[in-house]
Amino acid sequence: MAVSSEMKCGQMLADIHPSHLQLRLPMLHRDTVQKLQTCSRLSERLIELLDCQGLPPVHPPQDPLEALALQPEEGLQRAGRHMGAVVYWRSLAKQVDRQAITVLDTVLGENVRLFGIRNGAHWAQSGVPMPSAGPSPEPDTDIAGLARAVTDCGWSCLIRWRDSLTGDYGRLATLKLPARTLLPAASGAYDPIILKVAEGIAGHV
Repeated sequence: MAVSSEMKCGQMLADIHPSHLQLRLPMLHRDTVQKLQTCSRLSERLIELLDCQGLPPVHPPQDPLEALALQPEEGLQRAGRHMGAVVYWRSLAKQVDRQAITVLDTVLGENVRLFGIRNGAHWAQSGVPMPSAGPSPEPDTDIAGLARAVTDCGWSCLIRWRDSLTGDYGRLATLKLPARTLLPAASGAYDPIILKVAEGIAGHV
């Protein structure tokens, strides 16, 4: 049982964004904190320090939004990029120049770019409410700005998602995203996109 508990704590600790430990251990550098997160001997003590005993929740998620909180950190970040790519799908679809596509695929990933174009067009045609992408940074010429807009939009969507959850799944989502963010949460207009992406991930688990 002790080994099982230690393994569970170690996995939970590995999934927590390192910024939460950095807030509690400000004297340590980020790389040191990340090494601590992989130290099985300290896992239970660090879990206590973060006050996240009992996570992940024992009870199963009630909907796709709660299920999204069970994704590892990289999975969550990819989900955010998918959300941002769907919002900016029209701007992404305009990019046909090979150099522009290379820049976007390097920053976002080819799968993310294609996901945004394919699903953005499909969902818009299906009647899914699509939020305004806002003022795009001259997407025909500022490719780096477009990639940044997609990424920032994704983070704002994830913050909106995190803030919508309550209870243990809300605590879990909070720990998996950065402790401090400079971006505001997306508005309720983005909820349909957030839900559609979460549903897609839940359907493939």
